[in-house]
Amino acid sequence: MPDCHAERRWRILAVEILFAGLIFIGVVFIARPVFLIPLQDEAEPPLTAADILDSLDKATIVGYAPNNMPPYDAVMARVSELLGVKILSAESIRELNRILYDQSQGKHIVNKVFWIVFNRTENVHKVSLKSSEIGKYGFGTERERRNSNAHLRAGFLAVQVAISQALLEISSPTPPLFDLRLVSMPVSPLMEESKVLRVVSIMLMCFTIALMPPVMEAEFLVIVETRSQFKNMIQPHAWTSCVWSSLFTLLQTFLAELMVNHNYSSMQSAFIYILHMAIPPLGLLNGLDEFALIHTGTPTETQSMVYTIISWLILIFLYSTLLILLQYTIGQERAIGGQVSWKSIMFKKAEDIEKLRPIEIPTDTGREHLQEVDEFVAKAITFNNVSKSIMQNTLLQKVSFEIYRGEYTILFTERAQEKMMSTIEDLLCGLTFPDNGTINVMGTDMTPSRNFMAEPYMLGYCDNGTSLIDDLTVEEHLMMFIDICLWNEHQQYVAEYTHLRLQKLLRECDLEAVLNYRVSQLDVYYRAQLSWALALLMEPRVIIVPTYGACAVHFDVIKDRIVSYKKYVTIVKISFTSVHLEQADRVFIFDKPNLAFGGTPAYMFFKYGREYRFRLSLRNVKDKYDDRAVQILQKAQEAGASVRAHLGSLLILRIPATPTERVAALIKDFNDNAQSYGISYMNISVADTEEVFRRILCDVKEKRSTDTRSTHSHLVSHVALKKISEPRTWTKKLTFFACILHIRVMGWKFFTFHVHYRFFLIITVIAAMVTGVFMGLSLATTLTQLEEDIRSSRLLYGDVLTVESLDTATTLALRVDDQNDNSARILAHAYVLSETNSSKSAVDKMEYVAVSGTESLTEYLVTCAIESPQIYVTKYAYGMDVSVDAVHALKIQALYSPLHPDRASAARSLARVYMALIRFYTGIVDASIEFINDPLIMDAIAWLKGASTPPFLIEFLLILTVAHITLIPSKEYGLIRHTQSHAANFSPARYWLTLFFWDLVLYCVLVILMTTVMFIIMSMTANPDYYSFKDVVAIPFMLCIYGMGCIPIAFFFSLGPRSALNAMALIIVSVVFGETTIIAKWFYGDIYNYAVNIMSLSPQYNMASAFVTLRKIFLYNSECNIFRVKKFCLNKALHKCCDKCGVLQKCFKRKPCLTNIQHEVLSTIFTAMLMMSLLLMWEYKMIQRIWKCSVYNVLYVNRYKHNEEDSIGVQREKTDVIAKEHQILQKKHTHEKVDTFGEYILAVNVSKTEGGMNKLQNVYLGLGKSEAVALSGLMRHGRLLLCQILAGYRMPDEGHVWAMSNYRLNYSPHKYAKNVSLCCDLDALPKWMTLYDSLTMLGLLRGVPVTHIHQEVDNYIKALGLGALSNMKICRLKPIEQKRLNFAVAVIGAPPVIVLDECTAYQKFGVRRAMYYIMYELRKRGHAIFISSSNVESHMPVTHRLAILLDGSIKDVDQVSCLLNRYSEQGFTVVVHLKDEVDIVQIFRRYFNAFVINDTSDVLVNVQILDNDLSWSTIFEKMEKLKNENSQVYSYIVTAITIDYIYNRMLSSGASAETTTTERIRPFFRKFFRPEAEIKVPLDKLERLKTFDKVYDITTLTKLPWSVIFHR
Repeated sequence: MPDCHAERRWRILAVEILFAGLIFIGVVFIARPVFLIPLQDEAEPPLTAADILDSLDKATIVGYAPNNMPPYDAVMARVSELLGVKILSAESIRELNRILYDQSQGKHIVNKVFWIVFNRTENVHKVSLKSSEIGKYGFGTERERRNSNAHLRAGFLAVQVAISQALLEISSPTPPLFDLRLVSMPVSPLMEESKVLRVVSIMLMCFTIALMPPVMEAEFLVIVETRSQFKNMIQPHAWTSCVWSSLFTLLQTFLAELMVNHNYSSMQSAFIYILHMAIPPLGLLNGLDEFALIHTGTPTETQSMVYTIISWLILIFLYSTLLILLQYTIGQERAIGGQVSWKSIMFKKAEDIEKLRPIEIPTDTGREHLQEVDEFVAKAITFNNVSKSIMQNTLLQKVSFEIYRGEYTILFTERAQEKMMSTIEDLLCGLTFPDNGTINVMGTDMTPSRNFMAEPYMLGYCDNGTSLIDDLTVEEHLMMFIDICLWNEHQQYVAEYTHLRLQKLLRECDLEAVLNYRVSQLDVYYRAQLSWALALLMEPRVIIVPTYGACAVHFDVIKDRIVSYKKYVTIVKISFTSVHLEQADRVFIFDKPNLAFGGTPAYMFFKYGREYRFRLSLRNVKDKYDDRAVQILQKAQEAGASVRAHLGSLLILRIPATPTERVAALIKDFNDNAQSYGISYMNISVADTEEVFRRILCDVKEKRSTDTRSTHSHLVSHVALKKISEPRTWTKKLTFFACILHIRVMGWKFFTFHVHYRFFLIITVIAAMVTGVFMGLSLATTLTQLEEDIRSSRLLYGDVLTVESLDTATTLALRVDDQNDNSARILAHAYVLSETNSSKSAVDKMEYVAVSGTESLTEYLVTCAIESPQIYVTKYAYGMDVSVDAVHALKIQALYSPLHPDRASAARSLARVYMALIRFYTGIVDASIEFINDPLIMDAIAWLKGASTPPFLIEFLLILTVAHITLIPSKEYGLIRHTQSHAANFSPARYWLTLFFWDLVLYCVLVILMTTVMFIIMSMTANPDYYSFKDVVAIPFMLCIYGMGCIPIAFFFSLGPRSALNAMALIIVSVVFGETTIIAKWFYGDIYNYAVNIMSLSPQYNMASAFVTLRKIFLYNSECNIFRVKKFCLNKALHKCCDKCGVLQKCFKRKPCLTNIQHEVLSTIFTAMLMMSLLLMWEYKMIQRIWKCSVYNVLYVNRYKHNEEDSIGVQREKTDVIAKEHQILQKKHTHEKVDTFGEYILAVNVSKTEGGMNKLQNVYLGLGKSEAVALSGLMRHGRLLLCQILAGYRMPDEGHVWAMSNYRLNYSPHKYAKNVSLCCDLDALPKWMTLYDSLTMLGLLRGVPVTHIHQEVDNYIKALGLGALSNMKICRLKPIEQKRLNFAVAVIGAPPVIVLDECTAYQKFGVRRAMYYIMYELRKRGHAIFISSSNVESHMPVTHRLAILLDGSIKDVDQVSCLLNRYSEQGFTVVVHLKDEVDIVQIFRRYFNAFVINDTSDVLVNVQILDNDLSWSTIFEKMEKLKNENSQVYSYIVTAITIDYIYNRMLSSGASAETTTTERIRPFFRKFFRPEAEIKVPLDKLERLKTFDKVYDITTLTKLPWSVIFHR
């Protein structure tokens, strides 16, 4: 299969390879600055002493103190000469500050300032250099520090060299003779760990993106095969799975990069292991980092790859186990063999095979509904008292039946009980086993250890083509399944069997011509043949055929195969269509959880089909206790009739055909007294298959007594219906803006949601609290670090520029060339001697490396750098290369590392060299010059850099606090949101704005919680005297603005139906795009300013920027508090917080918070307004209409093909609709007021494409005031889609739909939809609310006054039998109760038009009566009703105007009586049972003028009476007279074709008319969308397909029902 997949999809693979190649080429350019740049032996040019001295700005102000300590006056005179600047002097540093302050007169000085303070202890000259510039250069961005020698640019090195040179000259007894150069050590980009980590992270992201397309394609293939049932997996939607995987992978990769770059991965081993399990890319990233950094010298870090491998192996095992577990435990339809509890798998007990078990004695329980069969008939499969439950839901209970060999058997039930039928199918296939009872297959009981159905030769399964793989050929399919079935056989046997079997199978299934074609190229005919061939592949004894597919051609092919093979193999068919029952040899009808009937179709008709079906339509009957209904029932019972269904205005009776005089008398009574009985229509017919099935279910349910409603419940419903029928005393209250009522109603929904889904609320609250903790720590920790840095000797007393003072492990490199004399060696000895008064611990951390004079120190360092750059960059920072020239002058190179963490490495290296020189020239071994770096000002100290660090963790936590906003709109996706937002007194704008209000209120509460926690943490971790709460008040304000900006964005992400995916997508997109922008800004500087300005629309970026700004302001304003409390101004007199401020720094002035973040605030508010505007454009379908106008109309030809053979009813309807639309348009054109009492719904040429197929084509339909129109059709023919379009829930692709003769759906979707309500199987109300609260909310939104809403809700709830469930949450309702609720949703506060789909299906008769009565009352009030169903009977209590939908088009539309005249034989069909041979023609001529003999047999005669003046009463009266006057006539039956029979015949004979949208694409674009050419089957092959013999025919005596109806 993989080879075939690669061969078929080579174009996609080529694109994937090209894409990956481009990404990998980009990776090369990304890696080039780090991995492809060679090592540089000198990163910066060497500097001589003269160069260093010249680097000082001549305008620099230099002063020293004290000026009364020899020999420093002479030293400073020499320094003045060397630097070429005038030097101030004073007795103390305070005096120098005073002099500077007096000269400046309190004004800011732009010149650099250096104060030099001398202090001498024995042989050590201590020099404190106080610079106003060094702080500005020492703590900039990483790029500034890397590209500049801060001490050189600040002039520090010039002053240091000048002082050192002067001290050396004065201290040395002889003039020093040496040449000093400052040289940088070799450097490589690999030494910059942060840069390496950053590049590796980008490379990993590129690798992830490059490898994602093939992974997604493989996943897509798996999901497609899952959807096609080739595999059984969890996720049925390929795009959902791919999007979910992509987003989750990107999130994991991004989080891994954040953790590595911020050293979260360098924590304890246990924590790292947990992180590797949670974030798999983290281990890979650590491994790549280790490879890139070679070695870091830390032994524990080498374990990361071990952690990665172990964690990935564990994850593979866990995911595989979870996948297998979920295949059995998740989903009612998706789980293999039916859903089971995870506990039953995890804690399954081992079965003791040695244990003795009692023998189960077969019983006759459950066999009372089976037809008796000779016990010697061969049985294929036997169910004996089988019971099966899935997740405590009993699907089968003591079911017993036999499937006999060589028979075509149908297992039938209603579509609502599909789960029960799929369970039976799983039992037959051996995918699951019964909880109780046994299943015997060919004499062997099925057990888990002996699954006989798993044998290849035992069972074949002919699916609907869903297990076929598009990329495989016919031959490859057959060979693949043979290999799977014969996996344990010898290869030679498999080859021989394949050769012999395929020869016969291909010929029988007509696949020889398409053997080498892919399935994607075959049309439905060949796909169906291939499915049957796969079922017959291993020559099975039993073939299972699931319900027929949607395509009529597939249906015809499988029928042909069944007819051809049913004599030779046992075929079991699963069916949900009653019209197919008559075609089987044996049928089994199920009604959950029992078997209702089992036997042949003839026996079924014999037992249940020998009685008349008598339909009576009654006027204004709301309950079975109505006086007229009770009177009719009494009369019917006197005639021996029983009630099959009492639907209020429709009464269906079962009347025995004999004695005929009773039937005739009853019909005459009803006909003569129709007015008093309230009968508007009556019809008599013999039972068809659908009627027989209904009678079976009716009898079974009567025995179970399923209708357990008490008399009190009926009385409550009756009273409620009476109240509903009373005239309304209120009118709808409509407003044009959101009001307090709307806010209150939506607020209660909002509250109940968070109560129901409190887990998400708890997670959100925890995230908010944790966010507050980290915000408080971020501020307090930085403030504490500021205090510690100021208190530390480094800032108050300066940084001692000696190697020993670092107190870190380091190595000094040394090379001595002493070929001319030993001066270099003596200098080297002085160099390696430690600094005077150094501690033992500091000295122990120092090491020395000496290189022979014959070698190169640079080459040695280059070698070390190549071997281990990261060890090299931390190990080597200082060194000296010394030699003696021919004139015995010392040649000295002071080496320093530009990339070492010590930013003062150059200054320390120079200080070390001058320490050695002063010892060399003075001969004093403990002589030294000790420099101290003591900044004058602190505007750019380290804590400001920390304050500028982007708050990644806080941003991530803030994103989590807004993720819950997606939940409510996601849970209300579809019809739930449509029902609310398009209510009469509501709108999409009001829906989103009220939801925005409550989300903002909740987020403000979270902000209060975050702020409280933040203040508590700050009070606990920082001194309250150091800061003012006024400096952090802007943070909660900005958080509220942040929430305001995030809510509309979250709304946008909630437009999809999957809440988890929506929330995850919001988190991932916010993290990736929001924080990526932050990273770009902080790490890459102004080059990304343009992109950053665009991303100012991101609330995450604005929040991060504002938080950093506020944190800087907070620290700036708090700095002076610390100085004041700790009295630091004694040492920092020129500081901005002290008395002499304004000279070097501007005096402190508290910075305002809000004015500094106004850009972020305005950007976030603008984002909220922009996203809300886009959201409303989407909700009002403006974007969809723009898309249709700009793309759809350009791409497609704006016409569907019209059917030239429209029926009379369709032609008349089309003409009326076009005339009505013309009338409406004329009134609009002349600006006349549109008559709203005209048509309520007008569908003009409505067409719709779905899934690439034309689902609706050229539908014309009109619905007027107080009118009801019924539509019968299957869902796959577009019935539900048409209802959704008429209700305004979906938009048509072509044509227009008008509401109230005023609003077009395409132009005014909201105004259209508010006039129509919809009832279908889709959820219409929030499932977390109670039934009562949700209906109350909807009623108020539709304008029902508050004073009457409770009465209205009570009436409808009680009328529909939902009173006991009023306080139950909707999510806990049963499906049948959910249907009742959906009906209440459609009618409460009803708009002018009500669209109902399958509203009465599977309901109890009492509930149906209530529904029909409510519809009747609504029609009386002027409402129009459009009702649709898959059958006809459910429409008859409402209307007799019927439209029949077939293959997306209306086949015909008219009154039922007109349809009967159009599609049935004229007159009445009479079958006479004779005692003796008589001249039947002669007899009938005496009573009827026109008749035809349809068929005759020995004792039966089928006659078609064609007299035009006959009614039901007169035909029975004449036939009764005929019987009484002719003794040879034993009995008779009068019947006629029913509308049900006509409808079922249309469905059975209809051919699929679905066409692809490719046929409608304009010729210019068609070449871009041209699919692979299908291999079409010739029409003659379709015409030669066999079909089942006609079994039911009222004009043929050998067919049902006549073949059994007169049997006794």
